[in-house]
Amino acid sequence: MGILSDPSLTPQNKFGKFLSKHHAKICWLCYIASIIWFLCLAYPDFNQSTYLSENALSPGLVYPEIKQDSNRLMQLYMEKLQREREQHKTITPYAWISHEMKEIGLEVYVHNYTLIYPFAKGKIFQGKNVYGILRAPRTSSTEGIVFSAPYRLPSSVHNEVTASVPVLLAFAEFARKKNYWAKDLIFLVTEHEQLGMEAFLSAYFSEDPTKSKHLKYGYLPGRAGALQAAINLEIQDLNIEFIDVKIEGLNGQLPNLDLFNVVQRITAREGITSGYKHTTFKKRRSHHSTLQNNVKNMLSMLLTQSTGVPNGNHGLFHRHRIEALTLEGVRRHTNGAHSYNGLALLKTIEGISRSLNNLLEKFHQSYFFYILIHNDRFVSIGDYMPCMILLVFPLFVKAFLLWLMANGDAVFDNEDDLEIEQENAEQTAFIETTDSGQTSALTISIYICMLASMYCHGPVLDFLVINLNRQGLNTPQSISLLMGFWVFVALTLPFLYKLSEKSLHELHFGCLIVLGLTLAVVGLLNFALAFLLGIITAPLAIHMPIKECKSFRKNLSILYCLILNPLVLVYTIVLILTIRQFPELTANDLLIKSIFATMDGITYSLMDNLIYGNWLYTVAVFILLPLWCGFWTVVLRARVSDQIVITQKKLK
Repeated sequence: MGILSDPSLTPQNKFGKFLSKHHAKICWLCYIASIIWFLCLAYPDFNQSTYLSENALSPGLVYPEIKQDSNRLMQLYMEKLQREREQHKTITPYAWISHEMKEIGLEVYVHNYTLIYPFAKGKIFQGKNVYGILRAPRTSSTEGIVFSAPYRLPSSVHNEVTASVPVLLAFAEFARKKNYWAKDLIFLVTEHEQLGMEAFLSAYFSEDPTKSKHLKYGYLPGRAGALQAAINLEIQDLNIEFIDVKIEGLNGQLPNLDLFNVVQRITAREGITSGYKHTTFKKRRSHHSTLQNNVKNMLSMLLTQSTGVPNGNHGLFHRHRIEALTLEGVRRHTNGAHSYNGLALLKTIEGISRSLNNLLEKFHQSYFFYILIHNDRFVSIGDYMPCMILLVFPLFVKAFLLWLMANGDAVFDNEDDLEIEQENAEQTAFIETTDSGQTSALTISIYICMLASMYCHGPVLDFLVINLNRQGLNTPQSISLLMGFWVFVALTLPFLYKLSEKSLHELHFGCLIVLGLTLAVVGLLNFALAFLLGIITAPLAIHMPIKECKSFRKNLSILYCLILNPLVLVYTIVLILTIRQFPELTANDLLIKSIFATMDGITYSLMDNLIYGNWLYTVAVFILLPLWCGFWTVVLRARVSDQIVITQKKLK
């Protein structure tokens, strides 16, 4: 910290003059360089090919042992399950699944859980998970691997994945006959999508079932060893066209790259087309892709990660340091040549399980932070983090300049600037002598943070939402109304409290430091979220003037700050997505539909925070909203200063 306390580092110093004169150019140069660096990552020279770092994963690449009998058994399970679905259209056929697992020879257990829905007293959802454990014959249940499949009712809005359960049972029947397993195998069928998986994992790793306020996950009647990995199956049909490998987890976490690579190699051995965000027309190898497609793949991955919402049941394992991914087998829609029977899929699962079975320790050699350019090319954290550094650097440059100007000195390039500064000094002196009720920057910052904390999950928010529900509003409307009230208070805050020029500089300095630290810390955990936030917020921080400037720049900063309001920004994003998804709707219908979709999106984000621990809502409400309020107060100082000048002239 010696550099900040050095008395020679004042704006009158050569370094201070250079920084004051060229700080805008330096900041914009770093911002543009960050974007260029990110785009360059799509070139093959700036990324690298995927490879297996762990040699212990190689056994799965040998010849498979599973035979056609397992394929016929899988088809038989499918026929039985279809009959069960016709008889039980509103409930999961727990009894049939448990019976088949017992017939195979597994230790079968049923796990019950209850969800107490937030903000709605008396609204309760109940569910069950059915799982069977195949104990390792060669060890004493010290480690385990999970193979899971979600069961979806016929009324589900998601894609039908009924074939997942027959595939799971057929592989369990094959695995029971083998004696080379060194890890326990858990075959899990969950209900209610990610809710069932969250209940299972919470019960597996927690000894206190009353710890959770909303999800009462209960006790697990049976456990295996320490979980090493998990494979979630979402098979739409026994005759699939390709496999889409899903890797995004909770809060943007990713599985170890070795797990993705071993899946790619085993599916290639079995002749199944697979890949990340795979589609019918997407090629497997990177030499078939173009630069434009590489950039699209990168942006698509960042957008999915930034929400923090897992795109499969596998995403909840990452929080417990368990490497997991989802294999989504997409059914064949055409009669083309690229169709595969269930045997190839069973061989793929066998190869993955044998590779995982040979692991002697947790995944650790390959990357946990990466961006997939294509199915066989990636960018490591050491290559993409300079983008984040270049985005954060301008914020600290402007904060450092404000620190140098904290003693009241300024840099004047000509006499006009000197006259302007003298006039500003007179205004500040006039304010200080005529108004003794000014608020300090620290006080207004405390007000902002206290107001924001009310909207995080807690007793205050519960009380407000429940009382609004009694007035006839539903939960999304209640939460959106409270958020709208917060924004209204933030908009009027600069007119309710008067800040001196020194306090405004302190508030500006604090906002820049907090924004820079937030982007830096979040970028280490979820690069996608931090990078996208930096791209849209850095221009405001760079363009916002440090001292008085022309009215055009002031108005442009005010307009952009309004656009960056979290509610306005979320609504704009939802509106764009609605236009792309429903192009046939009229403009009025699109606006109304986007409003309701925005309210639902905010509510779902809050529910994910309460139930699953997704911290996107916490970051948005407790950090981004107060930061926006602070920047809004700073950017409006010109308008307040104009009012002060008018008052001063009248008194003279």
